[in-house]
Amino acid sequence: MGILTRFKDIMASNINAVFKNEDKHPEKAIEKYLLQLRSDLGQVKSETAALEMDVRRAENALNQNRAEKEKLERYVAKAKESGSTSDAMTFESKLMNVTLEGEKLEAKYNEAKANLTNLSAMNEKLSNDLMTLEGKLQEVKTKVETAKAQEKMNQMAMKAGSADSDEMFSKMNEKADYMLDRANAMAELDSPTRVSDFDDITRLADKYENGDSDNDGSIDIE
Repeated sequence: MGILTRFKDIMASNINAVFKNEDKHPEKAIEKYLLQLRSDLGQVKSETAALEMDVRRAENALNQNRAEKEKLERYVAKAKESGSTSDAMTFESKLMNVTLEGEKLEAKYNEAKANLTNLSAMNEKLSNDLMTLEGKLQEVKTKVETAKAQEKMNQMAMKAGSADSDEMFSKMNEKADYMLDRANAMAELDSPTRVSDFDDITRLADKYENGDSDNDGSIDIE
């Protein structure tokens, strides 16, 4: 099993070490490490599927051996009960071979089960590392995008004559307020005279048109 030869290294690995020598480009370091993790995880899953079949075959072979052993033990006992020493010796010889074979099968089964347990532990470790690193990569990318956006804002601010983006926005707001005040003032100048003003003028004109004047000293028009 290829990946199992790296069991100790993989289980002892620390994903934080990925940033050790490549702090200037952490996203590249993470992406490189992620490729290795995905490759290892794919190999673990592949070998796990194959090993599960080996475990089932080893278990079946061991069960068959145990059943054969139990059968031969009964034959030995019956041969001795019947007084057939030669038959008992024949069964005992066969039983010895089956017993030795059973020990090998049991060792093979236990080894396969232990390897399967190790593969399961590696699968969990690699999956957790993969999920953690993917989260860190997304965090780094978000920070990079934020930094790029801020840099772009700073460049816009410098072009506008200000090194501070907040100051640039303040000036833009001041300019917008000025344009709005100017537009409102122009709207007031261009608006028609109020109806109430026309009513006052009409009444005053009627007063002089009819030759009337109040007793307030106004002159009558003949």
